[in-house]
Amino acid sequence: MHTLQQLLFAQNFPFTKSAKKIVLEEDLSLEDLSEPVIERAELMTKHAFAGKEYLFELKSSDLLLQELLAFPVAKIIVSFVNDTTLFRKFSAMVANSAYTFLTSEKEKGKAAISLASDFGLKFDFPDSKSFFISMPLQQFLSVPFSDDSLKLVNQFVSNGTVFLDLNGFCRFLREKSYAVVLTSLPVPITGLPKRLEFISKSLKAEAKAREQKLFATAFKGNVAPEAFPPCIASMYSQLASGQKLPHMANFTLATFLNSIRMPKTAILALFKKSSNFKERITGYQLDRIAVQDYAPPSCDKIKSYGFCTDKNCKAKHPITYYRWKLRLKAKVEKKSSAEKATEKKVSK
Repeated sequence: MHTLQQLLFAQNFPFTKSAKKIVLEEDLSLEDLSEPVIERAELMTKHAFAGKEYLFELKSSDLLLQELLAFPVAKIIVSFVNDTTLFRKFSAMVANSAYTFLTSEKEKGKAAISLASDFGLKFDFPDSKSFFISMPLQQFLSVPFSDDSLKLVNQFVSNGTVFLDLNGFCRFLREKSYAVVLTSLPVPITGLPKRLEFISKSLKAEAKAREQKLFATAFKGNVAPEAFPPCIASMYSQLASGQKLPHMANFTLATFLNSIRMPKTAILALFKKSSNFKERITGYQLDRIAVQDYAPPSCDKIKSYGFCTDKNCKAKHPITYYRWKLRLKAKVEKKSSAEKATEKKVSK
């Protein structure tokens, strides 16, 4: 039997070893899941998809366990949708929820230490009262950051060791949580019960419809968003929904859009949706890309950056893919026009 404190820790940090141990001990199959657990999993994924916070204060052991069991089920639903944007949104939602719980705790330092210990992180307690913990520089740099306050230039570093105050440590743990969840996706999804399959298919259809709507409202002129390679479409969707992209993803997207002659004003409007948008800097960078006429990275480069979203894509370069899709589109339209013209002659 698990204590309330153990369940509370596991529910707020469902990606930890402690949480996974409790889930395994329950020894439930997908067919054994209760309807409340499935409903919580569905709600979790819908909050992630909408970019909403997922915060609930639960007091009873039963509700905490129910919420904990819903987490791996939500991961299955997200994996079925198989959309990298949703992977990132889900990971961010879980990490932000964990961070909110962590920073609202009365014994924040104790909770942070418990989470770091579960992660297996190496850290010490420095003598200086200005810092809460210290950790090896290599370990600190092993976590990719989207939080500018965690950039190395903003840290105190000495002899290969990074020193963090409690707030900085909690922010680091949030980024670590995000990375742990993201790298765990997708999970195997074979043999889904009908109820889970229905929820997953509905969310996948919703994601596709939303992506198409974003494309339809954002582009004008001769740009054909339906011909975008999957990786570029994913980057665009993430940026359009307000997410912060890694530097090389921004560069890849900007060079691609410039190469297909999308107007600078339209590209700037797209990048303006990012949470870290700075018009002067972005405008300068877009001007430089246009003047130098930088080509987008090759598909091999995009794969090495971790941005490829379709393992079955055989393209060598995103621009080659785009032009191929345009030619294919033109053939289909030409064939359709010819068929309509034939139908008119027959009807006469």
